[in-house]
Amino acid sequence: MEGGVGAFTQELARALHEAGHEIHVISSRDTRPETAERTFRTRNQPISLEFAHLHPRIERWRWPSLPTIVDIVLRSELDIVNIQYQASAFNMNSAAINFLPWRLNGITKTVVTFHDLRVPYLFPKAGRLRELAVYFMARRADGAIATNIADYEVLNSRLVSPVTQIPIGSNIATYTPNHIEIAEVREQLGLNENQYLLGYFGFLNESKGADLLLSAMSNLDQRYHLVFIGGQTGASDPTNAAFLQQTKHLIDELGLSNRIHWTGFLSDVRVSTYLHASNLMVIPYRDGASLRRGTLMAALAHGRPLITTDPAEPTPELEHGQNIWLVPPGNEPALTRAIETLAGDPTLCSTIGHGAQKTAALFTWDKIANQTLTFFETLQPEGGSLTS
Repeated sequence: MEGGVGAFTQELARALHEAGHEIHVISSRDTRPETAERTFRTRNQPISLEFAHLHPRIERWRWPSLPTIVDIVLRSELDIVNIQYQASAFNMNSAAINFLPWRLNGITKTVVTFHDLRVPYLFPKAGRLRELAVYFMARRADGAIATNIADYEVLNSRLVSPVTQIPIGSNIATYTPNHIEIAEVREQLGLNENQYLLGYFGFLNESKGADLLLSAMSNLDQRYHLVFIGGQTGASDPTNAAFLQQTKHLIDELGLSNRIHWTGFLSDVRVSTYLHASNLMVIPYRDGASLRRGTLMAALAHGRPLITTDPAEPTPELEHGQNIWLVPPGNEPALTRAIETLAGDPTLCSTIGHGAQKTAALFTWDKIANQTLTFFETLQPEGGSLTS
């Protein structure tokens, strides 16, 4: 499925498989491959992938999905269930998934990986119930994983069960294109050698500041072009579609149509090629840069110079001028100046790119899988271990 949580699940599953473990992925029916057999006899059978057994059984993430999950857990004799949680990915109108750790109590161990702490919508005027649903889930699980220090501190202050912080990795497998492939991309976009290409990677979401980037673009001369790399809205957050329409309206309003390009959903290889074809990546998150952002991690892993925003919490891994360039969130003049500064200093861009690649080496998927397995092992009964 398009989106960071789907990409994270796939890469973690691959790494856990390579570490010698048997992996089952329980997911929406939308994840059934088009090539898979679609008969009444096979509709509930797992699909064998190279790295996991896929169970695309969930029609909608509502209350009937819980017994379906329990059935899969029992039949597959799973030692642990790791819920990759982001409210928008699990039907924000239902709290069913939030009760899964409670439902699996006494059946198997559960761990919730919180990709963020956003609360589900549930229903009009749900108020505090939204937050209660998230923390009920966290407390009923045997353990919780935060992907960044800010969420770790919140969870650690509220939980009785163990909590740890494990970063995410790049949500795109890296590929290094040759100069011919890069030249072809720029030619397809209609760019000459004197034009400067800015890259924005990720879905259009209000929190990622694409509108601020467009406003900054309107301050730059005609040499500057911007390419939106990847799918536009993704498969999880329903608010993305509305923001996409606002973004397109702003492009027209600012008269930028001839300098804005869209790639649509791409393979990892093509995403990598566009990342390398961009002179400079710009993703001005409104809530600040965070190690929970797969788009940020992808830019680092590809060794790209990246302009983004000051983290809301101390993040020592990100060093301004060394592996990233930081500006205050929501500050359009600062963002414009940063683009002009880096565009005029190729040596500085090269320094930041090399620093980014070195930093990304701390967040490879084999390291993330090992940290995850170590945490899982601490939750097993004394003397017990995860089966392979």
